Amino acid sequence: MLLSDADGLFAALAALRLPRGEYVVCGSAALYVRGLRARMGDLDVLARGAAWQRALALGPPGPTVSGYGLRVVHPTASIEIMDRWTPGWSTDRLVDDADVIDGVPFMRLGDVLRWKLAADRPKDHADIAAIRHLHRVWTGEAAPMAPPGPGAGEGGQ
Repeated sequence: MLLSDADGLFAALAALRLPRGEYVVCGSAALYVRGLRARMGDLDVLARGAAWQRALALGPPGPTVSGYGLRVVHPTASIEIMDRWTPGWSTDRLVDDADVIDGVPFMRLGDVLRWKLAADRPKDHADIAAIRHLHRVWTGEAAPMAPPGPGAGEGGQ
């Protein structure tokens, strides 16, 4: 695994050895790995089947913050593993449609955008803007970069 972070969250996730195709990393980490965020506070992992069973070995499940589904909190790392995302989101679709980056499945950016728009929390506004900006760049809708100023070329100061 090439992914790294200052808090060692990706290393802690890898140590769990969750089965491929049975989980997806959601939330802000999906932005962090794509360079759209400088930091992430935790890892939110959506798990099903064998991955959820492995999560249950970490400790007893409790209610999620949203009250929808169950979560297991990693005993030493800021990782929460849930059996459901929020109402209206299919666990199977999110897991099956994940973008795999350095061997780790992440929630697709379009799904992150839709989720953050629906949540409409003040802390999500910067993330929404970053995703929308990236979309404009990908689609060519962004304003073209200004040409370099004098002296910006080879041999310039």
